[in-house]
Amino acid sequence: MPHYKNIIDIASIATPCTFEENDLIKKILVKNNFEVNFFNEKKVSINEPQNHHFASVEAYERFLNFKEASENVDSKIIWCNRGGYGSADILPFLYQMPKPKNKKILIGFSDIVSITTFVQKNWGWKVVCAPMLSQILKNKISAQSQQIIFDLIHGKITELNYDLKLLKGVASAVEAEIVGGCVSVLAGNYATKNQLNWRNKILFLEDEGEDGERLERYFTQIAFMINEKKSSPKAILLGNFLEGNDFGNPQSQKINTAIQKFCDKIKDIAIWQETSNSLGHSFNQKPLILGIKSKILTQGKISQKINLSFFSKKLKIK
Repeated sequence: MPHYKNIIDIASIATPCTFEENDLIKKILVKNNFEVNFFNEKKVSINEPQNHHFASVEAYERFLNFKEASENVDSKIIWCNRGGYGSADILPFLYQMPKPKNKKILIGFSDIVSITTFVQKNWGWKVVCAPMLSQILKNKISAQSQQIIFDLIHGKITELNYDLKLLKGVASAVEAEIVGGCVSVLAGNYATKNQLNWRNKILFLEDEGEDGERLERYFTQIAFMINEKKSSPKAILLGNFLEGNDFGNPQSQKINTAIQKFCDKIKDIAIWQETSNSLGHSFNQKPLILGIKSKILTQGKISQKINLSFFSKKLKIK
């Protein structure tokens, strides 16, 4: 019997990892039965950890890393090694390059949302909102969450289900693609050609490190855009907003107040919240697939059915 493996292309398009971190990331992927490509690795890695999160590597080098991964005909999955800051720097280069012939799946979230928005909108790619590789390396997500994302990519999971609670509107069934992600990153793309198009989609929103007052600003902006432009999503899905903030009742209450104010501003659209705080920035983060038909059920569940061939790009290893 021939032996097969899934191939992962590593994308380093935001805050860089060190050479040592990238080497360890590659070992983790190999240990989990993946073959690894890392294009332009020497130019997008750094020697020592930074004391800041800025994307210190030249944008063009990061673009080349992503471009070669995008054009690699031997793989189907691109997985980002880290978020942080700066992924939007490569957008001008992406708009100038030809659309890749093969559609791929991009795994990443947080700052990477600038790029996930682009590839969904312009290239028709699917996106898995899931932990970055550096989070797995540093055990910033639970062992269970790590296992789920690996099982998902290996085709061992054929359906994702999450419980929801209704915050606003009528609990009617909805079927649509999911778009969105980190609220503050989405806001950085408003009024540009990379602005998210949520019309007739399920709009997914999450974030971390934002207090209630700042969240309320972002939510107000989204509410104005929905109400004034009459460009409505079919439903709104809220993920986690609490982790990465100062915990305790006062801070949690401020965030909950911002969410309630958002609900008060939105007209005629159901707003749901995932109940386990595991969608988005979370130690217990679970994957959510953007760009495939998803169902919100009236009893308070969201369901995503995954074809067995969704992740597969099986190649014979000589």
